[in-house]
Amino acid sequence: MSAPRTVIAMLAVGALALPATAAAQAGGGKAVVGGGSFNTAPLLAPGSYTDTVAAGETVYWKVRLAKGQVLQVKATVDTSQIQTDVTAHDYDSALVNLDYRLDLFSPLREQLSEESGGTYDSASARIEGSADAGAKTGTATGPRVLGFEQILATDYNKDKFPAPGEWYVSVNAADSAVAPTDVPVELPVELDVQVMGQPQASSADFARSLPGPQKQQPTSPTPDAPSGPAALFASPDQPADPALTIALVAVIALVGGLVLGALAMVVLGLGRRRT
Repeated sequence: MSAPRTVIAMLAVGALALPATAAAQAGGGKAVVGGGSFNTAPLLAPGSYTDTVAAGETVYWKVRLAKGQVLQVKATVDTSQIQTDVTAHDYDSALVNLDYRLDLFSPLREQLSEESGGTYDSASARIEGSADAGAKTGTATGPRVLGFEQILATDYNKDKFPAPGEWYVSVNAADSAVAPTDVPVELPVELDVQVMGQPQASSADFARSLPGPQKQQPTSPTPDAPSGPAALFASPDQPADPALTIALVAVIALVGGLVLGALAMVVLGLGRRRT
């Protein structure tokens, strides 16, 4: 980046940083610092909040929901300090054309708007507004939170998991990969978080159907194995002992060998007498 453009960028950062602080104080919401990932997202209760989002950045928050509740989030990005006059020396087309998006995610960190049909389509929203208005706004509404017994039912036909737990909210200010912004500005964001509906308990029948600790069943006594000669022979309900069978075969072979040897000695002895 050239020296003049560097100076312009520094001036723009300074000009944007101060109004951002003023806007955050004027918004009346509670100041929070969103996370740079799901893992660092702060937990929000229903209410109004102020934060910032940088060009090219995604900021995350989370909200705890119970069965039967619906999450609705309205995000407003203050763009009043972005120069929109194309003839101005500090005009940055990439900054003017940032693409703002608001998304809701399930406890499994699934982007809910990727599920088609029903109220899933409204779980993401573009944050839009005219350049002259000085602000862009979008509202995302998630599907109703289902109980585990509903999601695990055989007739549940969705791929996403709108279960009780911590749902995630993100605001993204995406610049273009072709023309990324050279000004690392942070824009004020106002969040209005609403949780609609009363929490509901899971079905008692479902709770009773969950597997509990396995009780150890008593084992039936094993009949004593036969011993002695009886172990050599199989019966309809008791197979023969292989080790004893092999030993018996070896004994028979040894005895047979001794008998054959004795017969051979006798035959040889008779032969000598005849000669």
